[in-house]
Amino acid sequence: MEANTKYDRLQDDQNQPVMTQPGVANPPPYSGPEYPQQGYPAQGYPPQGYPSQPAGVSHTTTNVVVVNQQPTFIVQGKRDWHSGMCACFDDMGSCCCAIWCPMCLLYEITQKMGEDCCFCLCCPLEAMFGLRVQLRTEQNIQGSLCNDYCSIIWCQSCVLCQMSRELKHLGR
Repeated sequence: MEANTKYDRLQDDQNQPVMTQPGVANPPPYSGPEYPQQGYPAQGYPPQGYPSQPAGVSHTTTNVVVVNQQPTFIVQGKRDWHSGMCACFDDMGSCCCAIWCPMCLLYEITQKMGEDCCFCLCCPLEAMFGLRVQLRTEQNIQGSLCNDYCSIIWCQSCVLCQMSRELKHLGR
C-alpha cells in the first residue's frame, strides 16, 4: 500500500532515503555542491558575509581611522627648595619650635606627610632623613643623599624649619 509520502528507495552512493510523492517526478540525484563562476556570487543568494536587504534600502559604509600617537615626555629639571636652609626667620613659629621642641615639629611634619608617627619618636634622625628624601623625591627638588645626611647631622633645626616651610608652601 502506497501513502502520499514514503521512503521508497535509497540513493546508491550515500545510503540516504529519498522521499517521493505519487505523480511528482523524482529530482535528479545529488551531484555535489554547485560553485559559481570565479569572482561572481551564486545567483539568488546575497554574497556571503552580507545580510540581504530589501529593495530600495541603501547601504552606507563608515570607515573609522584610529591614530595612535606616541606619548611625549617632558623632562623638567630639578627645582630648588622654596626657601634656603638658613631662612629660619622667615617663619618664626617653626623656628622657635625647631629650637626648643624639635620632636614636636618633627611629629607635625610626619603627620603632614602622612607617615607613621611612632618611627619619628623612636628614631628621630632616621625619620628626618627618610622624610627629607621622600619630600625631595616627591617634589622633584635637587639634592643628594649625602647632602641630606650631612645637613641633618650638622643642623637638625635648620633642616626641620626648611621642611616645614616647604610643606606650608605646598599647602599641606
